[in-house]
Amino acid sequence: MKLKQFFTLAAATLFFGASAAIAQTASFSSTAGPFDNLFHDCVTKTESGSQVLLLNNTDVVTQTFTACTEGDVSKVYVMIKQTSGDGQLQFYVEDSRGELLGKSTVVVKDGFSGAAIAKLNAKVENGMRYNLKLIASNVDLIIEGRYTAEPGTDLHLNGWKLDGTISTAVGFKHINEIDAIQADRNNSYSDQIDMRGTELASTFSTYPNPFSNDFTVEFEKDLKGQTVVVLLDLTGNVIHREVRTNVRSGDRVNINPRYFLNPGAYAVRVINEQRMFNTTIMKH
Repeated sequence: MKLKQFFTLAAATLFFGASAAIAQTASFSSTAGPFDNLFHDCVTKTESGSQVLLLNNTDVVTQTFTACTEGDVSKVYVMIKQTSGDGQLQFYVEDSRGELLGKSTVVVKDGFSGAAIAKLNAKVENGMRYNLKLIASNVDLIIEGRYTAEPGTDLHLNGWKLDGTISTAVGFKHINEIDAIQADRNNSYSDQIDMRGTELASTFSTYPNPFSNDFTVEFEKDLKGQTVVVLLDLTGNVIHREVRTNVRSGDRVNINPRYFLNPGAYAVRVINEQRMFNTTIMKH
């Protein structure tokens, strides 16, 4: 499939290689897509827009962002409108000096349209500026964007300064929650978590089990402070996350994952003040 329209966010005509790119407005929808339901402590994001940016093979686009917590960049979401050919989109997170902090590669297929999601692990500091770098490899693709730049956000294509931002979201996990969620992978800490987790075993129930599209977590005891309910696949990837404060007995949390889940087993994890309980739920 060939790309039929080529637009960029540039304010003037830019020449790179043998092609010219002109700022124009395309008739793409402005739906927020998956950005509305991101399971992170905080998210720096630019919602969907009507502008688009063409990346040819080997093109490099760089956008700055600000970390909104002390912790890790966990995932990066980028809205792709169209692709031509099979290839890869490489994601890099760098500090302000260009030092690499984390990287990931996403395979894109011919004709793909939607959110490209990169999982990575890059340590960041709250309030500091970082660079998100995207490189097209063996593929031409169109990334959705906005003409109006976010305050303090810089966007460059192959070194050229552009006016605008790409439609993207950078999700962060707070360092303390990362420790809690991944504690069962740390042998020196897992026994302590398991002992505390036993206390939570009688505080909630999940139903129906098995479930088809969604299920409910119902609390049977009061829990003070912040309580996090997380749905994970069996490799530890977070699929859905809900946060509640000062949970009361009888409160219910509906878990309705935005993305299609294959039939099989999944883990439900409840975290409250460093106490954690895991249970397994089945999907039809």
